[in-house]
Amino acid sequence: MKKVSILLLVLLGMLVVAVSCAQPQQTESQDHQEEGAFRVEISRNGFNDEAQDFHIEVEEDQEVEITFVYGDSDFSQNNPHKIIIPEYGIETEIIDENNPEVTVHFTATGHGEIAFMCATTECIGHSNLLGGRIVIDESGHED
Repeated sequence: MKKVSILLLVLLGMLVVAVSCAQPQQTESQDHQEEGAFRVEISRNGFNDEAQDFHIEVEEDQEVEITFVYGDSDFSQNNPHKIIIPEYGIETEIIDENNPEVTVHFTATGHGEIAFMCATTECIGHSNLLGGRIVIDESGHED
């Protein structure tokens, strides 16, 4: 009876761990720490593991801070990335296992969509890193 009780406790513990691991991952809208501050993981799978269609929503004239984080540390080789935001003339340093975080700052001017992408064409998964967008909402802006 004692062995059955221990086995049941172990199984219950495993169930609790499995349920907590099954919680949904944060999306880009949940993954900002304060208004206008975002952390975006860059990996061969895309921005925050979203291939092609990743976006961040901000308000017009908002101060924006994006920290790009190297997400290929589980990969067998270094996979460097350089992110560009052409509309604002932003080009990051190389983001890789030796420089795993780079932060950019800008003011979200205008409205609509601003593209960002990986400019390192030789990186593995490059095609998954071409569809980043910053969506600027003008609804909070008075004319």
